[in-house]
Amino acid sequence: MKTTLPGLLMSAAVLGAALFAFAPRPLPAFPASTIAANHLQINGLAQAGSRAVAVGERGVILLSDDAGASWRRATVDSKEPSTLTQVFFVSPRTGIAVGHDGVILRTVDGGEHWQQTHFDHRHSDPLLAIWGQPNGPLFVAGSFGQLLVSHDEGATWSVEKTPAEDRHLNAIAGDGKGRIVIAGETGTLLVSNDNGATWDKRSSPYAGSLFGVLPLADGTWFAYGMRGNVLRSTDGGQTWAHVDSGVGVSYFGAAQLNGGRLVLVGQGGAIVTSDDAGEHYAVRKVGGVQSLAAVLDEGQGRLLVAGEPGVMRWTLPAQTVPAPRDIANIGANTGANGKNAAKLAGSEATKDASPNPPAAAQANAPS
Repeated sequence: MKTTLPGLLMSAAVLGAALFAFAPRPLPAFPASTIAANHLQINGLAQAGSRAVAVGERGVILLSDDAGASWRRATVDSKEPSTLTQVFFVSPRTGIAVGHDGVILRTVDGGEHWQQTHFDHRHSDPLLAIWGQPNGPLFVAGSFGQLLVSHDEGATWSVEKTPAEDRHLNAIAGDGKGRIVIAGETGTLLVSNDNGATWDKRSSPYAGSLFGVLPLADGTWFAYGMRGNVLRSTDGGQTWAHVDSGVGVSYFGAAQLNGGRLVLVGQGGAIVTSDDAGEHYAVRKVGGVQSLAAVLDEGQGRLLVAGEPGVMRWTLPAQTVPAPRDIANIGANTGANGKNAAKLAGSEATKDASPNPPAAAQANAPS
């Protein structure tokens, strides 16, 4: 059989086309992947340098480098997508996130990548709070009196004993001078004056759940929780006094802004402020549909607020709104949190019947 020149040329052309079709070629440039941060429940916010970091349901970690205008997912190396309840950075690059199933995640590159350093597959008990400082111990607190400590910036963890017994520990904070305070259910207040080496239980004027604690710039300590209850301490957490916040909603998150203003967020989208270290309060927003769990200062009156509606940018209005008198009308349609508050409008808090923040409310839910 004779092979003609045109036939050879055709074969060569087909072979060349096949080689070109299967040869590796550079990928086209795709736009950066972004995610709508208002479609996920977000439980915690933190600042990593100029970057905002948000954590929430199903193990999601979101990053924003433009003050919350856009968000993208971080890379998370975790065995299970457990719901995350809180995030905290000890430096612009080193951060810790915690959540259900005892999960602890760690980043050393400003939140881009996260590695799992702790996971308890035997229990679903959530971890709820984090605090620490550079070159010092890191603490993680959680349900049923859990307190873990790390002395290597979150790489390994050990169990600490406290007088909390089986009370849920919802929040922990320190002043960077050796004093640390833990707040939890049934009015639990634990104070350490030696950077967490020992803990003492302090008397609380409120027997319901406390969801947060915060040291203020002037040395005042501030705790907040269910049904609008706010506590202040002016002696380093040794004694606490009740303060009327003017609103009967539960508070789930707080922050002190650069100018000293205190901002609380909570049930039914409530936003309340104080300009005198927590003595008096002004209502900025209340009566929304969904609850807020966290707030982050972005400067010049601009905030990031997060919770059941995801993450939103919000500017503090100059005017205030009247403080509502009937808490049964606040957040009555805010899911489980609002319904619980309405039911408890005329009853005192108990250990088993208290509206919880979005993170703690999921304590017994599957991740």
